Amino acid sequence: MKDKLFFFISGESERRSDPNSPFVADAPGRSGANVTRVLQSDMENVRNFVMENFGYDPGMYEGYNLPTISDKFLVKFDFNAHKNHKISARFNTLISSRDRPVARTSLGFGGRNQNLFSLNFQNSNYLLNDNIYSGIVEVNSNFNNRFSNELRFGLTANRNFRSWEGGNFPMIDILQDGRNYISLGTDLLSPNRALNSDTWQFQNNFTAYFDNHTLTASVNFEYFNFEYTFTPTYFGHYVYNSLDDFYRHASGEEVALRRFQRQFSALPDGSVPTAVTNAYIASAYVQDEINVTSDFKLTLGLRLDVPFYEQTALRNPAVESMEFRRPNGDPMQIRTDRLPEPQFMWSPRLGFNWDVNGDRNFQVRGGTGLFSGRPIYVNISNMVNTNGMLQGQIREDNTTNFAFSPDVNAHIPVGGGLPSTFDLAYIDPGFRNPQVWRSNIGIDKDLFAGVVGTFEAIYTRQVHDLLFYDSNLTPPQSTLGGPDNRPLYGFSDEANRINPNITNAVVLDNTNQGHSYSLTFQLQKSFTRGFYAMMAYNYAVAKNMVDGNTQHFLSYENIHSVRGGNYPILGYSLDDQRHRLIGSLSYKKQYTRNMAGTLSLFYEARNQGVESYVYNTDINGDLIAGNDLLFIPTESQLAEMQFAPLTVNGTTLSANEQRSLFNDFIEQDPHLSGRRGMYALRNGVQFPVVGRLDLSYMHEFFINVGGKTNSLQLRADVFNISNMINNRWGVGQIIANESPIGIVEINPSNNVPVYQLNPRGEDLPSSTFTRTANIGDVWQMQLGLRYIFN
Repeated sequence: MKDKLFFFISGESERRSDPNSPFVADAPGRSGANVTRVLQSDMENVRNFVMENFGYDPGMYEGYNLPTISDKFLVKFDFNAHKNHKISARFNTLISSRDRPVARTSLGFGGRNQNLFSLNFQNSNYLLNDNIYSGIVEVNSNFNNRFSNELRFGLTANRNFRSWEGGNFPMIDILQDGRNYISLGTDLLSPNRALNSDTWQFQNNFTAYFDNHTLTASVNFEYFNFEYTFTPTYFGHYVYNSLDDFYRHASGEEVALRRFQRQFSALPDGSVPTAVTNAYIASAYVQDEINVTSDFKLTLGLRLDVPFYEQTALRNPAVESMEFRRPNGDPMQIRTDRLPEPQFMWSPRLGFNWDVNGDRNFQVRGGTGLFSGRPIYVNISNMVNTNGMLQGQIREDNTTNFAFSPDVNAHIPVGGGLPSTFDLAYIDPGFRNPQVWRSNIGIDKDLFAGVVGTFEAIYTRQVHDLLFYDSNLTPPQSTLGGPDNRPLYGFSDEANRINPNITNAVVLDNTNQGHSYSLTFQLQKSFTRGFYAMMAYNYAVAKNMVDGNTQHFLSYENIHSVRGGNYPILGYSLDDQRHRLIGSLSYKKQYTRNMAGTLSLFYEARNQGVESYVYNTDINGDLIAGNDLLFIPTESQLAEMQFAPLTVNGTTLSANEQRSLFNDFIEQDPHLSGRRGMYALRNGVQFPVVGRLDLSYMHEFFINVGGKTNSLQLRADVFNISNMINNRWGVGQIIANESPIGIVEINPSNNVPVYQLNPRGEDLPSSTFTRTANIGDVWQMQLGLRYIFN
């Protein structure tokens, strides 16, 4: 059908292999920024012990790669049914898998990898399989150039699941000095984990064009079906206080575990539980673009989103007779079968664009309005999945009730019926989906000699953000003695749980605390003869109450706080990136009619991340380790703090020597030295700015085929070429020790703590940062070949 039907086909295949981690075990002859405190002899002995006694190979622990496989395919058809009506259809697939490191901190006691304190074995990693199938049909119509309409109908199916090597084995975390040292076994979050989702979408956009108005009216309806299988700790989780405890317990001796936990099926036949969630969202939007004058355009808009759900969650009558409590002490009840009611999310918006001189050389633009985010569907599924009807949970701390067994079905209660202990995930009936108020102002101005300057400021304020709390946690029982007088909980499951058979009951609620702002300055110029240059700087600050995760308890346990996870305070977001400078320079040369080349340079300098200073153990007794923010004493307070002797490299450090070393560490750190007599801020440590330069060259050949011009592209990219020039350039830094000091004992009579410095192996805390040795810190080269059909 000449000039009527057109089609486009593309395919892309990627095979990539990246180093698992730059960190290695400590061994004779090894030194450098990537050598951890973990002894190579300990890793070898643990591996041999597990293989000989249980027939399980935990895999390698260094020197291996993580492969990525990705295959993409796209088919698109365009049909000119009429001069005013066009139909298009496209279908695309993504078949991918990626080897991922074991979960770092989830359900544990500090990082399991990617740091200088611990290592994990290879078979604790997992393969994330993500397959997407999508089809969309669009009909675009034009009516006398006064009205237009776009009708869209689509289906997206996502099949996401995990797999792993080495067979099934319980997860084992071995601690040293209260933080993870060695980890092995199947990743805690991976057993049976799968998400099958189908999304159906209908959308219609109608636009009317008048003299000074462009009116747009849209409706959108989406239906989501989720089948979510999530059974963390399903193979069991043993946490040991020391390597010696592990060897003794695995050999049959009775040992007090730091923690044992596991989930198990509560279904009568013992089958793997799957939560089914059906969700809907109906949306409508109207907008009017008004040409107030030829130089001033005003845009007014109003959007309404109404998310609602089928009540597919199961009712657990046993929970309804229990009393839970909000952080303010108010009692509350939980109905496990009541998902959020329909919400009417109104989002009014206003925007403008002013051409100041009428020649487009000086423009001012901006806007303000409410913006609603999508519902947090994974949290909805989490409530459907975690109600005591599908799964039970055992979690005991400092217990001798569980002998070690390599059997992943060990310690499942027998006798049938609903489980006697379980956890709950609940969504407060008044919960509102995320919504922010955002305003921006921007200026674009021709400055001189063709240089265009841009300034933009954006301010965002949280209207409804996420907040998590454990409604089964008893209030604090006392306070810590000394200048750090934070609240203390019960230090045991019995003392901390309001309802003894509920391991935790984490509630998803809202807060209006949180904001962010950013300032951007940019200069750019297009030169004659193919040159282009641009430079921009961005300064930004982002604060929130919590950084949410995919699961209620995982979000809750990662809240860095002083008073406990039920009482977070405003801190910096994980996305807080203070400084970013970018620049680019490109030159395109047309050598001949059939050949051209483009040379490009791109430079970026930015902060590499944020971190919190925390105690690596559980010092407030809520039985969550590694989330208690550090107290930074003044010099007089430091003189009053009690220290236990510490032996490092055969030398025993006295209390005064440790005080002196800790004082020096505080003074050299900008964050700590600025908050003496106070607590560290969540994510308050900004990593140093690192600059990297990339070089790219593309050579094009233009080929005439059947009267159409196709192109063959040869491309070479050198990433971080700055590191090729000088091996000290383009190298990042990470925090050397986010827990430089710990509490080793609390006097039971007066709650006065006894402190001790936390060395990293044989290295005492002395400086905040150390150089990294990641793949991004070294130069890389990539060669590419592409043929483009026209």
